[in-house]
Amino acid sequence: MKISVIGTGYVGLIQSVGLSKLGFEVTGIDIDERKVKKLNSGISTLYEDNLEEELKKFINENLKFTSSYEPISNSDVIFLCVGTPQDDFGNADLKFLYSAVESIKKYIDNKPKTVVIKSTVPVGTCRKIQEILKDYPVEVVSNPEFLREGIAFKDFFEPERIVLGFENPENNRSINLLKKVYGHFEKNNVPFVISSWETSELIKYASNAFLAAKISFINEISKLSDKVGADIKTISEAMGMDERIGAKFLNAGIGYGGSCFPKDVKALAKQFESFEIESKIITSTENVNQAQTTWFFENKIKKYYGNVSGKTFAVLGLAFKPNTDDLRESKAIELINILLKNGAIVKGFDYIEKARENTLNKYILSDSKSIGYSLHILDHLEDAVFETDGIVIATEYDFNIENWMKIKELVKEPVIFDGKNVLDSKKLKSLGYTYFGVGRN
Repeated sequence: MKISVIGTGYVGLIQSVGLSKLGFEVTGIDIDERKVKKLNSGISTLYEDNLEEELKKFINENLKFTSSYEPISNSDVIFLCVGTPQDDFGNADLKFLYSAVESIKKYIDNKPKTVVIKSTVPVGTCRKIQEILKDYPVEVVSNPEFLREGIAFKDFFEPERIVLGFENPENNRSINLLKKVYGHFEKNNVPFVISSWETSELIKYASNAFLAAKISFINEISKLSDKVGADIKTISEAMGMDERIGAKFLNAGIGYGGSCFPKDVKALAKQFESFEIESKIITSTENVNQAQTTWFFENKIKKYYGNVSGKTFAVLGLAFKPNTDDLRESKAIELINILLKNGAIVKGFDYIEKARENTLNKYILSDSKSIGYSLHILDHLEDAVFETDGIVIATEYDFNIENWMKIKELVKEPVIFDGKNVLDSKKLKSLGYTYFGVGRN
């Protein structure tokens, strides 16, 4: 079976390498020729654990990349994995998706094909795409992805479920074809959810919005916890022991970021709006998240110093989550911007080299001329904390592995603002640190 994957971002590249590892003949398609050249040389265009090693195994064997859509003509299955970023109004921008669909049309012959939408799309999109392709022997399938950046390749091979949406779920041709593509998972008893297009599309949005809501909920509780002197970490742990609630996504912090949650929550709210339904929970989820980083700065950092102008801070963690180089909607970057605007000097560090490089490029290429020499990105944590007035934890790495006694000797003042509640506060206090967490003291 021959498969084409359009788009080589997180979803597309993982899908391409993953399917090639399962033994399929895969062609990844991307209009960016620079990316295509790198990928064909075995160089991953994004950081993901084990991805480059796996890419090197299959490139030029049963995996190749091209900027041409011609391989579509010989493909049985075409996966659409292009980005659906947020537009200026908060909607999902589908221009790249529809452009890819138009490009597909030029290479569809009389052989039946299955077009699989893996991109996150608003309800009704698959129906619109089927209408666009109505004059071609094509069936459209919704197959949303549930990959977590940092462990995306692992998630591809160990999915919790595979969702497949069809115009008519009783239509056996595409169902059977997709079950052949995902046969490895069926043999390993991964649940398959077979539904309509609209149900499948909404499953993805509902899943992401619910997880985001858990984060905003615990962040809301953290503010009350902070006022009354309770410990939000203990509260979260106790709540998580209830199997009806679950422990995941209940860690209070400076908010969620990344390429999915922020845009998907906003896009879902817009879908409610388009059907004239008030989305109180979805909208509140977004509102709490937007305010969380500023709340942390005002109530923890600024409150302690009074004025941060001229103060030097080590911001530990730059990407939106551990083990990735993705800065999209990163709360660490948001916090850096707040510190810089308030006259502070920032020394940033991330364990992932590519995240550090992306941060440098972000500010070098930005239009802001006011940063000057106030931002420094360091390759070593010890250099980042040296002679600082305060340390800020901004990404959820396990910084407990560091030698905090040694770090104390490097700083001007041993003060830590734990924006992710990852550190052992009792241990740090016993070492002589002043510690501030989110909803903990």
